[in-house]
This record gives sequence, C-alpha cells and structure tokens, in this order.
Amino acid sequence: MNNIALSKINLEAPTQLRALGESVSHIEDLGHSFADTGSFKELPWVALVKETNEYVPIDGFHRLNAIDWLAKQSDIPVDVDLERVAIRYSEFDTMTDAIIAAAGVNAGHGLKRKSGDIHATVRKLLEVDRMRFLKDKYTLNKAAIMEVVKCSSATYKRATEEVRKELTRSRNFAITTLAMEGLTQGEISKRVGCAQATVSGVLNQKSSVSLSDKPKNEQQEEQHEEITTGTSDTTSTDNEDSAPSIFTHITEAGVVDCPWETDEEQEEAPEPSFSETNAQARIRLFIEDLSEEDKAYALKLLSM
Repeated sequence: MNNIALSKINLEAPTQLRALGESVSHIEDLGHSFADTGSFKELPWVALVKETNEYVPIDGFHRLNAIDWLAKQSDIPVDVDLERVAIRYSEFDTMTDAIIAAAGVNAGHGLKRKSGDIHATVRKLLEVDRMRFLKDKYTLNKAAIMEVVKCSSATYKRATEEVRKELTRSRNFAITTLAMEGLTQGEISKRVGCAQATVSGVLNQKSSVSLSDKPKNEQQEEQHEEITTGTSDTTSTDNEDSAPSIFTHITEAGVVDCPWETDEEQEEAPEPSFSETNAQARIRLFIEDLSEEDKAYALKLLSM
C-alpha cells in the first residue's frame, strides 16, 4: 500500500473518461461510507505519468473526490488525513498509456457505465492512438476496442454507432471526391483502402440520387409556377369582376363639364366605396396632377 497527499493528484486529468464526469450523489454516498468504515472496498488507483511528471487517477475519481468532500464537512465527525491518502500505485511512460489503462477499469466495479460513457471512451481512444484503434482509415478496430474497453459486442455496437456513421460518411465523401478528380474505381479503392465493390456501390448510389433529384426538383418548380400563376390569374379576375374601375366610376357620374369647379359652400364629395387597387391609385394621382383644363378634357374623353 502507498500513501500520497491528495493535493498532488490531478483530479482534472484526461483519464476521466465518463461522458458527464463524476456524479455528485455518488461522491457523497462514498463519503458517508468512508466515514462509517474508515476505508474503501478498493483503493483508488493512481499513476505517475513520466512524460508530464504528474500523478493522475486511473481508477477512483469518485473515491478521491469523496475524501476531498468529506474533509470539508464540519457536521460529520471523522478525521480525514489529506496528506496520507492510501492508493494503489503505478507508473506509465505517456498520458496515452494511462488513458488506455483507464478505459476499462469500471467494467466490473464502481458506478455502472452508461452507453454514453463508452461512446466518450472510444472517441478518446481514437484521439490518443488512432492507428491502434482503427483497422483502416475509415473502419474501427472492433477487437482492439472491445479488449481495452472491456464491453460486450452488443454494447460496442450501440456505443459506437455514431462514430461508425461518421467514418462511413467521410469514406463516401473521399470516394466521391476522388471520382470527380478522374481516378478509376481501382485507384480509388487503393487510395481509400476499401474494396472496389464498395467504391462502385457508393458511386452508383450517388448517381441514382443525382438522376432522381433533377426531375423532382423540376416538377416542384413547375407545380410552384402553376400555383403562383393560377393564384395571380384568379386574383386578377376577381378584382376585375368585383371592384369597379376608376374609369367606370367617372363615366357613371355622367358629368361633361369639369366637376372640380364646385361652389365653396358645396360639401366635399365622399370617398369611393370600392377598394382601390395600386393601378387605380396611380391613375387617380395622375389625373389629380393635371391642370384644370386637362382634367376637363380627360373627362370628356372618358364620357364618350
């Protein structure tokens, strides 16, 4: 058994692979358990990483945080020695080695892992050692990942679904790009690292999608044009049938002499009751801008 000061351990180390970090409620439960028994069932596992010269938890983030939490509780009568925390000790040359060692520690004990925790672990493994955990550029090394993470095939499949889809999309994009550059399917197969049948399948799928999209888009545009045109024609017809023209209004007045020459005591004529269109408004404004003589002449023409 080894002892170390809690302050020397980096509790924010990248060896914490749970998706959401530590559970506060689990930390408090472990703290109360330690207060009752004075120990944990299993000692926290802490390692010295030589490349960074720091101590990091490999297994036991919750237990180490429980000791820190317990030391701050004035209402719990227990003496916690933060300078001599009992640990299981190891050394690793690199942080990558430490992360890989931490990847499967909670498979059999501690707070049960969720699918999201394994998903986060796989992403971290690919980040620190992509060559080891990929069979090729676009395919996960299932055996290597399951060995390190210590999970079942069903759990692996569920936890890596998103990652595998991302890799497939990247592969298909690379195949399509290389084909556009003029490479043959055989050359693409060697460059991407997949079977030529896979290349053929991806390109055929892209071609069928492109061919089926064009008529569909054209049909949508035609339908949109028909709807727009039909609406416009209907609106125009409705306006012509229901709304009287400015010319009709003036003609029905039956005035030959200039109507603007009115007595000062005559009341102002009421506004037309119909709804005026933009075209009608422009005509009205044009007439209003005419001289008195031109207005009279215009009305005579309209009344003929």
